Amino acid sequence: VTLDFDLPENAMITDSWLWFGEDTIKAVILDRWTASSIYESIVNRRRDPSVLYKQTATQYELRVFPMAGSETRKVKITYLVPVSWNKTNISSELPISILKTSATVPSELTVYTWENGQWKNPVITNEESLQFKNITDVNYGECKSVKIPSSKFSGNLKIAFDTPLTNGVFFSKYSVADEGYYQLALSPESFLNSTATKKVAVLVDFDASNTELKNTEILDILKGEMQNNLSSRDSFNLIFSNLNILRHSEKWVQATNENIESAFQILNNDLSDYSNLAALLANGIEFINENGNDGKILLVSNSSQYYDYQVANKLIEDLLAMMTTKIPIHITDYQTLNYWYYYTDQFQYYGNSYFYANLAKLTAGSHQSLENGKSVSELFGSAFKYLQGSVNSFDFHTTTQNGFCFSRYYLNKDENVAYLNEMILQVGKYKGSMPFEIDFSGEFNGEIFSEKIEIEENSVLENDSVIKKIWAGTFIKSMEKDYSSNDIVAEIIDESIKNRILSKYTSFLCLEDTSKWCLTCLPNDFRNDWTDGPIVTNAEDFGKLADTVSVYPNPFTEHLNIEVQITELSEIQDLSVYDLKGSLMYKFDKNIINPGSKKTISWNGQTQNGASLKPGIYLLVFKTAKTSKTIKIVKQ
Repeated sequence: VTLDFDLPENAMITDSWLWFGEDTIKAVILDRWTASSIYESIVNRRRDPSVLYKQTATQYELRVFPMAGSETRKVKITYLVPVSWNKTNISSELPISILKTSATVPSELTVYTWENGQWKNPVITNEESLQFKNITDVNYGECKSVKIPSSKFSGNLKIAFDTPLTNGVFFSKYSVADEGYYQLALSPESFLNSTATKKVAVLVDFDASNTELKNTEILDILKGEMQNNLSSRDSFNLIFSNLNILRHSEKWVQATNENIESAFQILNNDLSDYSNLAALLANGIEFINENGNDGKILLVSNSSQYYDYQVANKLIEDLLAMMTTKIPIHITDYQTLNYWYYYTDQFQYYGNSYFYANLAKLTAGSHQSLENGKSVSELFGSAFKYLQGSVNSFDFHTTTQNGFCFSRYYLNKDENVAYLNEMILQVGKYKGSMPFEIDFSGEFNGEIFSEKIEIEENSVLENDSVIKKIWAGTFIKSMEKDYSSNDIVAEIIDESIKNRILSKYTSFLCLEDTSKWCLTCLPNDFRNDWTDGPIVTNAEDFGKLADTVSVYPNPFTEHLNIEVQITELSEIQDLSVYDLKGSLMYKFDKNIINPGSKKTISWNGQTQNGASLKPGIYLLVFKTAKTSKTIKIVKQ
């Protein structure tokens, strides 16, 4: 059985377990090629392994073998997931989507949580009927729990806690020997004291053929994000797509939670299942023209009919001509079905993305889509940060009074820009002792500001090793973006294994019987028995090899040159190309080079069967009696 599933981009899988009846096996973490080799070998022996891979920044694959037709197997996957912060609460999506992959959807999902001094008052957002209760559980002890029936399964379900900010800052640390790890959250809005208000016309367009979600689910998600991100000093209007465009009001409405709830109740059944995008945008522009010309538009759409650049350009021209003054249009594109890619002016677009990108650019708005792995909830929530405005010339520096900070990473943002209502989240290392100091400066609304914040020892929250895992996972993620060096791949493998955090180059492997396999052995072939020989699971082995192999150009398009050199006392045992799942793509002749010589091999990028490799990442495995080395190669 293969389970493909998604997690948020910054999620970190930290463990995998497999059940054998009542017994459980905790996974070992290995470099990906070795784990694939062991898995495939034992699968062919009809044993019971599972293997877990990270395919992309958001996509994962779990394989379990064997499975009889009527059999069930139990697995556990443990992961850290980023939370969304605002001034009142922090929240995280519940893993509802993975439940929906089941042929038989579970009847309910049970959520357990534990309160402490930092995380208080758990709730399931947007579902008042779902309330946590104090229980004593046989497995989890005293905790809070809620049972969510399958009738409530939707993409809008989140668990939320009160925001643990003190004077606009949250800071916790974990110390190891003479250095420590810290986690920091800071609200720019708490320090800039902005009195600016938002006026936003929210335009909702829905094409039922372009999404798996129902229009009621889209509206529930949008309503929750509006209530989380708008305050009573802001104003809104709600405008729906239909045969005749529908407005909630002819005037701006105060953005209280009650008014937002009322607006959605009034219009809830009036959103059509077909798109009327052009008329919707025209109506939104007319509303702002009629009501002071000082509002912004937030368009929520999954339409795809304006993909042709000539049609799109004409529509943009007509919309701009309607504006008395330029109206910023911020666009969130949640299309997930029935889109196709096309090229215009040497750029690749899909769906309505050409129309959206250019409309946003010409109105000084913004455009974002689900292409980067966000959920619909995350997409709608992040759209609101653009409405408030950004901090220009942003600078953010952390240190300790008698030491320094280093290896800092932002968890949710580009380090070069900050938004007023987007929390600054950072993890890093430090040396020295408290107090902790933050220098925060930039330009907002045409004025230069500089804030110096000091966190005393008695205000610091002592945390556990989870902070170290968060830092390590963020460090691995930052390295995974760099494909330039085999040393980087080696370092990723080393950090991943050391911290038990899954990466693109490692795997979690569960086995019932480990007596038949060996971490210091490699198979000659996936179908044969094990033979003695070293494998590369330690980053320290990289770059210390007597027999050498190198490749160029890398990435390659048509041909890859493989330069091999072996000593007089050595010979090639294996020179092969595998994909990232461990499947053999091409095996070179072992006698292609004589001992004590050097040779450059030109490979045409074809498989053993003569088919051209698809563009992607592959592994070149080089093995001699003295050496094993794996090189990542990229086919364009």
